[in-house]
This record gives sequence, C-alpha cells and structure tokens, in this order.
Amino acid sequence: MTCYTRCGNGCCPNTPNPIWVFGQCNQGSNNVVNPITALSYGYFQAPTTGEVTTNTAIPLTLTTSRGTLITSGGADSVSLDAGTYLITYSVNALVPASGTLSTSLQLNGATIDGSTATTTATGTFTNTKTIVLVVPQTSTLTLINSSTDTITVNNANLTVQQL
Repeated sequence: MTCYTRCGNGCCPNTPNPIWVFGQCNQGSNNVVNPITALSYGYFQAPTTGEVTTNTAIPLTLTTSRGTLITSGGADSVSLDAGTYLITYSVNALVPASGTLSTSLQLNGATIDGSTATTTATGTFTNTKTIVLVVPQTSTLTLINSSTDTITVNNANLTVQQL
C-alpha cells in the first residue's frame, strides 16, 4: 500500500475519493489506496414508461456521464468510440402475451452475442445482463425489445463504462 503526504490524522492521497485502509502509515495513521476510476462512463435511464413494440429500441436518456467516449446517440441510442466497455442493463417490464420477456443489445443494428436476457413467466419482471464489449470503431449501441410482442416498460437503465 502507498501512503502519500501526511495531513491531519491520516494520509492524503494524490487523487480525490481515496479508499482508506487500516494499517501503519507515517507514525501509525491509516494507509490510502487510490481507486481505479473509469476514464469514461455513461448512465442512461428510460425517460418515460410505456409500450415498446417488438424489435424496437427502448428509449433511454443520458443522465450522468464522464469523458467523451460514451455519449447520447439520440433518444434511443448510445454513441461509443472505439474501445472496450463493461455494459450493464436492466429492464423492468410487463411480460407480453406470448409469455416471454426478451431484451437485447444491438451494435450498429446487429444483436450482440450473449447480450439477450429472457424471462418466461406472467406478470412484471426485470431482465438484467452484463457484458464486456470490444468496439472496433465509432458505433451505435441500442437496448431493444427482442420479445415477439409489445412490452410495457416500467423502468429501464443502461450503464456503459470504459475499461
């Protein structure tokens, strides 16, 4: 562990948001470990609830971000620069008449392998999925209703973090 300059009753790190770790540090104070923070991230949330037809993007709005690699691509998409990303989504919706709630991620209009979450039941359920995605060039990411029927979305969110 690394201890930086002494200040007050502990050690001061060289970045904001330190993680304090108990132990020895310059005459018995605590050690500080600097956290790893993403260079770029974006948090997107459904601006409204409502029906989303089959194979249609679930509307998302950028609510929090850092950096320039991840931006809003409009009311229903995310613009990503080339890079590697950790992507997590959650969709809370009423299972459609077919009995299967299915949601997926698409990159430039093509479904991403391993990004589909499916629930077979009745009532309201939440689909969640986390993937690591390598994006070779500037691309558009969308979260879609891949069910065979229209779904009623109660809440949806998408987090994209540069690795």
